[in-house]
Parts: sequence; C-alpha cells; structure tokens
Amino acid sequence: MNKKVTVLLSVCLASSMVACSSQGGTTPETNKSATGSSSEPITLKFASWSISEAATKDALEQMASTYTSLKPNVKIEFIGIPFGNIKEQTFVMASSGDAPDVIQTFTASFPTYATSDIIAPLDELLGKDYVNDLLPSYKDDYSYQGKLMGVPWAASPYVLYWNKELFKKAGLEAKPPKTYDEMLEAARKIAKLKTDSGEAVYGLGEPTDKLPINGMIFLKTLYSFGGSIFDASGKVNLNTPEATSAYKYYQTLTNENLTPQSAKLKDLRNLFSIGRLGMYVDGYYGKAVFRSLSGKGEAYDNVWEAALVPAGSSSGKSVSIGEAHGLVISKDSKHKQEAADFIKFLTDKDMMLLYHQKSDVVSARKSISSLPEFNTSPFDKVLNEQMSIVKALPKNNPGLEQSYLDMADAVLKVTLAKETPEKTAADIDAKLKQALK
Repeated sequence: MNKKVTVLLSVCLASSMVACSSQGGTTPETNKSATGSSSEPITLKFASWSISEAATKDALEQMASTYTSLKPNVKIEFIGIPFGNIKEQTFVMASSGDAPDVIQTFTASFPTYATSDIIAPLDELLGKDYVNDLLPSYKDDYSYQGKLMGVPWAASPYVLYWNKELFKKAGLEAKPPKTYDEMLEAARKIAKLKTDSGEAVYGLGEPTDKLPINGMIFLKTLYSFGGSIFDASGKVNLNTPEATSAYKYYQTLTNENLTPQSAKLKDLRNLFSIGRLGMYVDGYYGKAVFRSLSGKGEAYDNVWEAALVPAGSSSGKSVSIGEAHGLVISKDSKHKQEAADFIKFLTDKDMMLLYHQKSDVVSARKSISSLPEFNTSPFDKVLNEQMSIVKALPKNNPGLEQSYLDMADAVLKVTLAKETPEKTAADIDAKLKQALK
C-alpha cells in the first residue's frame, strides 16, 4: 500500500515563516495566485517519490506547511511512491479514476506522460508570464506539440564528481580532469587502489543498467564524442563513427575493470559515498546523498568536489545534458487551477531557495536561477556554469522513453555481452529509426 503523509493545516515551521515574511515571494500580498479568495475546503493529492526520501522529505513538508498556512482551506495529501514505480502506479490510478492532482515526474519518463491522455496542458493554467520565464531548454523538455505539459521543478545539469582523497592516494594532482583522455588515465590509476579491507576501488562510474534514465545519460557521452541521435536533416542516424567511439569508451571502462558492471545511479552514489569510486557524473543530488550514505554528514564535504564534465576530443569543450524533476497535473483533477497555483508556489523564489538550501536544486526559471542566493558556493557555481552549456534532449515523442530504454540496453550489450561497438551502433540505429518516426 502506498505510504500517505497528510500535512496538517495548522503547522508552519518557524524557519519557513521567516522566509514567508522576509523574502517577498510567499506572502498573501505578493503571491495572490497561490492564496486566492476561495474558502471552499480542498484536498490536493500530490504523488511524489521525494516525500519518502530522507534527503528531500523535510523540504517538501516545510513547503506544504507554508502553503497551507497561507491558504488554510487547502490540505496537501502526499502519496509517497518510489521513483521506480511512480509512473506505472499513477497511470493505474488514472485508469481507475483516482489520479492524484499533482504528480512528480522525471525527464527520462516524462515523454510517456506528455504523449498520453492523463495530464492537462498548462499554458493557460500557469499564465504567459510564468511560462515565458522558464529556461528555453527545460521548457522544451517539458512540452509536447507546442504545449507546455509539465513544469521543470528541480532542474540540474550533469556534472563530474571526483574524490580528492582517492586522487591523492593514486598519486594524482589535486585537480579534476579536463578531457575524457585525462579522465580515463586518472581512472586507471585509481582502479589500482584497494580499500583498507581489500575491496575493489573503481576509477570511473557510468550507469549501465537497463533503465530509461541510463539511456538518457548515454546522450551525455554521445554528445561528448561529437555524435547525435539525429543528422543535419533531422533524421535518426546513430550508425556513425561518433556513436561507435562512444560505445568503445564504455567497453574500455568494463574491459579494464574501471567501472562496476550493470550499475544503477544509486549504486554509483553509494560507492562514491563510501570511498570506492573515484569519479562519476550525476545531477545536483550529490552533496545531500553523500552526507547521508557516508554516515559522516557535513564532514564528507571535504572529501569530494564537483567540476564540469570533461571535454570530448571532437569539440574540445565540456558537453553535458540537463534534467529536471517535473510536476504535471492530472487531466481528471477537479482542482486544476488550485493545483497550478500550488505548482507556482513550489517554484517561486522563496520555496526554491528553501529547496536549494536543503538539497542544492537549481531553478529552471530565468528570473530565479541567476540570483546571488543561488550562486553562493563553489558547488553552486559549477552547477550554474554547466547549466549554461547543456545540450538539448530530443523533442518529446511517443517512442522517446522506449528509445532511452533501447539506448541503455545497447550500452549493456556492449559492456556485459561484449558486443562490438560497430554492431551496437548499427543495431540501435535501426531500432531508433522505428521508434522515433
């Protein structure tokens, strides 16, 4: 049974109330769309995986408490669903007429929502000014056929995390690699290390399990090697030297035991947090996750740093992708406008600052992401610099999520099954030509 957390209307934590009164974004006077005038009791059901995770639960509860203190006729009922199950379960709920009003989603799985009939277009509900304030690449990632179908809530580029202690033990300079070649050389030296108890240490982690998110992350590598899913005419073309080079990179990692086999992102995060992984690429989630999984809290911040994704040999420049936890509104919601107002509240300056301070999230709104409050630490600055040089994901398509899965499967074949990079590139090209018509 899904875990449900109901936020009490009377609670507004003291720290949140300070934000309400001092920062000008969440008071009734300055956020009338979120407070409104209706006094009819309303319950907004919010399906989320973040409410069940230690790193984000507190921030979400504070946000909801603040909102309900401003609008006491509204109750926020969280429905906690694990990340890996939320799409399937919310589609089942929608088919039975019990869809949540608001659903948390993710860039890799959003294409299935966008091209379905279970969510509502948001342009009119949110208003032109709000929609135009979204960063163009993230707005495109959450649109379908010219309509905004979701809101990029917690945005992030992928950046390189590197373990300073492992670099030192491996005799490397205390600086991150600037190129893929430098990254591989550093990984080889780190992979020669062992833990104090004799366990293997991996130099460079890449997620290779068969999951849509891993197919999306593959695009970061493909782009770095100068490749793309589409050619200049907009047609699928992955049977290229650039794609073959990207698959050779993955095969090198596994053939030389530089990366763990069939890894999920959570596996890489855990290995990095316990000092068994020298480098890997991930979103903003790093700091909070490392503190939790390492068992060392803030002290673990001294062990690692973040840097730009190393440059590929083709362009000589850092290339990355962006992602975002998103929010959608169910087509069958009886409270669409109230749900939209709640989403606007969650993504306003004060609530994004709270979320940023708790979990390092980056805002996808132009008016917020550039503010000094979101660019205070070296980690903030790396995230925002990488945000400015992300390459767009493919446009949403009914076959896009399956294509991400197929791309992840291709990486698995070239690493685990030892299929040749050339055959892998040819096979995935044929699959995507069918899926992305």
